Amino acid sequence: MSTEVDDLQYTRPAQLTETIHRDVYPLLSPDNPANNQQGKIIVITGGGSGIGAATARIWIRAGAEGVVIAGRRREVLEKTAEELNSLSQGKTKILAIPADVGSEKDVQNLFLEVKKSFGRTADVVVANAGKVIDLLPAAEESIDTWWSVYEINLKGLHNTVIHWIRSQPNPKEPEGTLINIASGLAGFAIPGDSAYGLSKLAGQRYIEYIGLDYPKIRAFTTMPGIVMTDILAEWLWPYAKDHVDLTGALALYLSTSRADFLKSSMISVNWDLETIEAHKAEVEAGALKIAYNPLLPMAGGKGW
Repeated sequence: MSTEVDDLQYTRPAQLTETIHRDVYPLLSPDNPANNQQGKIIVITGGGSGIGAATARIWIRAGAEGVVIAGRRREVLEKTAEELNSLSQGKTKILAIPADVGSEKDVQNLFLEVKKSFGRTADVVVANAGKVIDLLPAAEESIDTWWSVYEINLKGLHNTVIHWIRSQPNPKEPEGTLINIASGLAGFAIPGDSAYGLSKLAGQRYIEYIGLDYPKIRAFTTMPGIVMTDILAEWLWPYAKDHVDLTGALALYLSTSRADFLKSSMISVNWDLETIEAHKAEVEAGALKIAYNPLLPMAGGKGW
């Protein structure tokens, strides 16, 4: 009997295109002139390691004016900042700011420091900070531990978005690009995963509300694929074939006007975006947003 693992088992169900990307491709590359980020400032929460640090490296390669990494672990941030400065060679200003996104005070200070250092707020925010806990049936986990996932994955997202908006010249009509890093586990009901899966699903809907409340904000939710980082659950290791750079490279594309048709939508790093672009009408009609699936003919469905 074969013991070979199908490493697309958790990728294929969420796949919309025949082509499945697991590494950076030309459309998303920082070497693509269309993705040049000269003059832009990006803030990345959870920026000290993993996907956050990789996103910082990608944006330096794309010529960003400023890259700000935020996270709870000061020593990790400082080490990553040294590496980023070495990569940048002075061409991009690097800022490392310790901040727990679950703390409103910390996040408010984060954006105050951005304005102090650059004279203005960030053009792009990547809300990457997240928390995972062990898989346990809901009643076997303490309520405080279960809820702590929401304190980071949902309240932390809200803190980040609200204080970015309030740091803008006109908070009534804020602008810029907001990218929420979600998870494919929002779409799977995995036993013991209620806190994480639900918090990520709620974050996706939250981004849709931001798009409704603030139409000048280009808000997106992204699925980063399955990436071998230090927080990835061991049971997912055999499926972790997606490159850590993919999320940051997708952020380059999403920060351009070419991606306007995707605003408020959920986008996976694995999809072929040139194929998705061929279906702009369906996307703009809400194909990539959370919605009820109508069943009765009077609601637009086909019946039982």
